[in-house]
Amino acid sequence: MQPPPASLLDWIRLANIPGIGPVLVKRAVAALGSPHSVLSARPAQLALVEGIGQSKARAFADVPPPEFAQRELDRASQHGIQILSPDHPAWPPGLRTIPDPPIILYLRGKLLPRDSLALGIVGARNCTHYGREQSERFSAMLAGAGVCVISGGARGIDTGAHEGALRAKGRTLVIQGCGLLSCYPPENKPLQDRIVDTNSGAILSELPLDAAPLPENFPPRNRIIAGMSLGILVIEANLKSGSLITARLAAGDYAREVFALPGRVDSPASSGTHHLIKTGQARLVESLQDILDGLGDIGTVLAKLDQPQTPPPPAARAQEHAAELLFAPEPVPEPPKVVWTSVQQKILAAFGEKPVTIDDLCEKTSLPTSVLMAELTMLQIRGAIGRTSGNRFFKSPPP
Repeated sequence: MQPPPASLLDWIRLANIPGIGPVLVKRAVAALGSPHSVLSARPAQLALVEGIGQSKARAFADVPPPEFAQRELDRASQHGIQILSPDHPAWPPGLRTIPDPPIILYLRGKLLPRDSLALGIVGARNCTHYGREQSERFSAMLAGAGVCVISGGARGIDTGAHEGALRAKGRTLVIQGCGLLSCYPPENKPLQDRIVDTNSGAILSELPLDAAPLPENFPPRNRIIAGMSLGILVIEANLKSGSLITARLAAGDYAREVFALPGRVDSPASSGTHHLIKTGQARLVESLQDILDGLGDIGTVLAKLDQPQTPPPPAARAQEHAAELLFAPEPVPEPPKVVWTSVQQKILAAFGEKPVTIDDLCEKTSLPTSVLMAELTMLQIRGAIGRTSGNRFFKSPPP
């Protein structure tokens, strides 16, 4: 059932407060009980919420008026676009388990329950012929096994992933880095139309309808791909690729599986995927079975779709069975033990009691600056280190 209009309008207003992101909105709603309570709260109340404080509490006063939210809702409806809030029954289950879910989602097309059984495919825009070929091939195999394929709709690997799923008559979701009244890249408009018109998936975005495809919109978009997926398959990514950050966030912060397809040993396009494999951050993938094995019990259920049975179960029922398995209630586990890669352990061991500079760490670890900076970013995201205003780094207390 659609949330009450007032509730949905409140969510839309919260999503458009300048300078307030999804993490703080999620904390505020959890602390105060509802979007309406957040919008009605005094700055002193908001300041008590973790991470908000006095300055951010004052920023909540810049919330757009109800008329703005109503106009956005009306325009979306005119273009066949639905706006989902976290209390909507179609809200993707995977987004309920990540610390920074979108505040709202714009949806063109339909989401089905079995779309929860999804794998994200990410990789280079400027991919090789091999990369594009393998993207279509693995996407088609995954779709044939009942897995929904999620990607970003960009050129290269993303487009190959969506095309492969359609070729296999499977499901695919596009997570855009711009508003749904635009399509980026423009040449993929027919592809998006085909996904929606054939009821083969949906186009989604957390951004307002008119949001442009700005560079800063794409890294946050990737967390939605990771959050909605059981795992991420990386196909062709160099060492500085955003796909590597997506994969490492998926594994480190979202507890998702990460898979990587090897390429030519002399191909710079595959240097990032090879790095993930060499450092143990991703499973090496040579076949569909490698992915299904990595998904554990859910992969076992999906693998049975390809095996003759008497009577053969409908594919949709097998997918429902896997979804039930995925979201069945379980005892709350102990917090997972933090596991660092050998490179990260080497960096952490180089810290002393006082903050250190990049030059200090380069000297102590003998790591290239580019590798060191990438690893420091990940260690900061996971809370292992902090950074001072003087561009020095310090080791955080153990969790």
